[in-house]
Amino acid sequence: MEAIFHTQQQSYSHPYLFDSPYTRSFPHKKSLHLNTTNKYEGLRVSEEEYWLKYYEFDDVALEWNNGILEEKPVSDRESYDLYSWFLRLITQYSDVFKEGMLIGLEIGFKLKIGNKTTIRKPDLAFIHKDNPVQMSPQETTYKGCFDICFEFLSDSNTKAIERDTVVKKHEYEKYGVSEYYIFDRLGDETAFYYLNSKGKYKEIKPDRNGVIKSRVLKNFQFRLDDIYNRPVDKILANDSVYSEYVMVDYQKEYKRAEAERKKAEKSDRKAEAERKKAEKSDKKAEAERKRAETERKRAETERKRAEAERKKAEAERKKAEKSDKKAEVERKKAEAERKKAKAERERADRLEKELMTLRKSLEKSSKS
Repeated sequence: MEAIFHTQQQSYSHPYLFDSPYTRSFPHKKSLHLNTTNKYEGLRVSEEEYWLKYYEFDDVALEWNNGILEEKPVSDRESYDLYSWFLRLITQYSDVFKEGMLIGLEIGFKLKIGNKTTIRKPDLAFIHKDNPVQMSPQETTYKGCFDICFEFLSDSNTKAIERDTVVKKHEYEKYGVSEYYIFDRLGDETAFYYLNSKGKYKEIKPDRNGVIKSRVLKNFQFRLDDIYNRPVDKILANDSVYSEYVMVDYQKEYKRAEAERKKAEKSDRKAEAERKKAEKSDKKAEAERKRAETERKRAETERKRAEAERKKAEAERKKAEKSDKKAEVERKKAEAERKKAKAERERADRLEKELMTLRKSLEKSSKS
């Protein structure tokens, strides 16, 4: 293996592929100084020896390709971050929708295609609940065909990149893996495939919103840009692309807390309205009290005025009565004076008649 890769295009012919040789063009990248101590890479061992000695090997993850050992490269930090982010995402999806089981920890499966046999250990895999071959908790290898395989590339090993993007894609397609997802932290080799009705891989392309949607997992989707930006879960939980399965307990609690907050706000608004209503009632009552006090004072003033008028009228009545009494006295006095005058007049008339009679009598006497 060369220590430095700097060519813009290289051709790779794979004698262990099942179709014609495949030519792969890689974009130019900066020179990579590689560690060439892959002591197990290319070692020929039998399948029996692989299962007994190398399948659960502690030093390095090893796959078996038709009699030849192939080392899985060590991940770099950013690739691990991408792996961790996606693992957290699909784990939450699996927990919510329960469509099957997620497999990792270097668990492998055997692919027998024609006269070729390989044993692959995808970085992640998924077994759908409808898959006729399920895996028990104690098993360390899967005896069926995974429904989805996931590989996370490390750009430190061009041969490993080619193995994941070309060789395994070909094997998974032939063996019937329904979907194959390849994640490249640099974005150059990132690709997603589904097996069509003709048994051929077709690329899963993002929709107009940049969202990748699985055909195996009916509700699983993610935004392509997010695998590079890797938003935190709380941001994803508020995104319609992820809200059905990311932090659903948090969302329920948040919605409950939000409902409680809105309920409390409603109660506060109601209490405030009641307070304002009570305050308004108090003001109205105060206004009514003041109006009643004003009316009472006005009534009191009217009563006092009426009392004064009554007293005045009473005084006037008494004065009139006094005047009437005085007038009666005067009338009676006048009547007495009138009667007296009449009596005097009558006496005078009588005296005058008597005098006349006497005069006539004297005259008569003197003549005789």
